[in-house]
Amino acid sequence: MKIITKCLLAFILVATVFSVAARTQEAAIKFRVIVGEFEDKSQHTWYHGPSPGTGMADMLITALVKAGKFRVFERAALDEIMAEKNLSMSDLANPSASVEQKLEIGDILVKATITEFGYKESKTGGALRSLGSRAGVGTYNGRVAVDMRLIDIGTSEVLWADQVAKEEKSRSLSLSTEQFSFGDKKSFDDHVVGKATRKVIDAVVEKLEEQVANRPWQGLLITADDFLFIDGGSELGLKVGMIFEVKRKTKEVKHPKTGNILKVIYETVGTVKATEVEEGVTTVQAVEGSGFQTGDRVSLK
Repeated sequence: MKIITKCLLAFILVATVFSVAARTQEAAIKFRVIVGEFEDKSQHTWYHGPSPGTGMADMLITALVKAGKFRVFERAALDEIMAEKNLSMSDLANPSASVEQKLEIGDILVKATITEFGYKESKTGGALRSLGSRAGVGTYNGRVAVDMRLIDIGTSEVLWADQVAKEEKSRSLSLSTEQFSFGDKKSFDDHVVGKATRKVIDAVVEKLEEQVANRPWQGLLITADDFLFIDGGSELGLKVGMIFEVKRKTKEVKHPKTGNILKVIYETVGTVKATEVEEGVTTVQAVEGSGFQTGDRVSLK
């Protein structure tokens, strides 16, 4: 009986070690995130700087890069890739666009609409409004609200959608509204609206981290004669020895009215192992299965 118990404990220990190792490997892989333009539908006549939509999108890109868990494309590089694939930003969220083309570009698309971007003085109340160019004295409440969507680029499925709203209070504006701008980091960080904006960005990064924590990384298999490759490499954190499951799409189940993809059905083709990892590409060899094709999905096993 003691021998059986010891064997069982040893088995549990080994299984736990392998499970932790697998989760550590998967966590190390960087997901490719595309940040779309933030559409601005807020009212902010008091604001004189660059578009809040552009400013907040740039802030999110910077925050995602600093988080170290994502591969985020610079705008110039993204435009070049999109032009090469003949895709627009709206195509990335379109179920009818080529899944293979979309997966070559990224994993998750961030789309947002700014609904509130402003502040009010507590003693006057009312809606968010201009208080003039001179800073007043009193308690000010900055509020920024954004409707967010995280979209699976491959399937166009909405992974998460919600409003992110944050507030910041201060006894004084600290500076005039004409000085407040996304282009001036110090003035931005000192303003109640700037502080509320940073809270929104931090919340979005946190939500993205939650999404990828429970999500298997996926890529595309590419065949060339007798060689097999994955469309990603050292920049994503892929390593030699990683094992990937290869699946092929057999059917898409679509909503009869909206055309949105409800479910994608795959069949397992086999498994491959990474033998060489370079910038942008990983060479793999077959471990199980055969008949691999360019465009097959791969996910960390």
